[in-house]
Amino acid sequence: MSRPHRQGGFTLIELMVVICIIALLLGLLIPAIGRMSNHAMGTHCMNNLRTMARAATLYAIEHDAQFPPALLHGLDDDANSGDVRAWDYWKRPDGTVRPGLLWTYADKPDKTLQCPGYEGPSNWNGDPYTGYNYNTAFIAAEGRTPWGQPGGSEDFLIPKDNLDGKTSLGMAECRRTGTTALFGIGSWKNGANKFMRSPVNASPQDMSLACAGTQGFHYSGTTNFACIDGHVERLSTPFRGREFDSLPTSLTSLIDWPRNGFLSEDAVRYDPR
Repeated sequence: MSRPHRQGGFTLIELMVVICIIALLLGLLIPAIGRMSNHAMGTHCMNNLRTMARAATLYAIEHDAQFPPALLHGLDDDANSGDVRAWDYWKRPDGTVRPGLLWTYADKPDKTLQCPGYEGPSNWNGDPYTGYNYNTAFIAAEGRTPWGQPGGSEDFLIPKDNLDGKTSLGMAECRRTGTTALFGIGSWKNGANKFMRSPVNASPQDMSLACAGTQGFHYSGTTNFACIDGHVERLSTPFRGREFDSLPTSLTSLIDWPRNGFLSEDAVRYDPR
């Protein structure tokens, strides 16, 4: 007696096995794709920071070896005034945006000044590009001396010749160029920030501003920062800051540690002297 011929197709058990195998492969593949995407964004971010460090060096070469100031003090640069002139951009009262101090020395600034790992709101007065901050407390000499009015033209990159004092550290004063952060991924509890501050600030800022000037550890718990000499590092340890141990929790919560943090417990990663 002949055996019945089996029709083609999967049995229910075979179909369930195939579905389980596909689900298992997807479970392995999706995290791997996420890691690759995160790695690609991190590499893009490091390239941006490297470009920014090179631009700052070119600026210093053309401006008596002085690094860019964070803000053009002495001008109407209040964030609420509509006329904001900073290291990265100049937003005029009519809402238009003009090149900032670094734009002259960088190609495609709209790409370079945007951190690929940050998708939050603009960080300051409608800042069109977000995610990076500049070593304000030490290198940009925040709060030391004001800038004068522009010298004879609308181009604010050139200060008057009779300025009193310095607006930033000179290249010759930066002795620890290989270990001092120049630019990094700016982040705190409320989003991005553009002014990098340390646990021990060189400027007369209150502690809440220091808490709002930390770094974001966006890339699988790591952060990137460019040093003065142009090389870029990745750090996996967000520091809370030794100076903040005795402060109220309500103040230190502004950092949102350990999602954000400082690059060192003290000023060793910030002060190049």
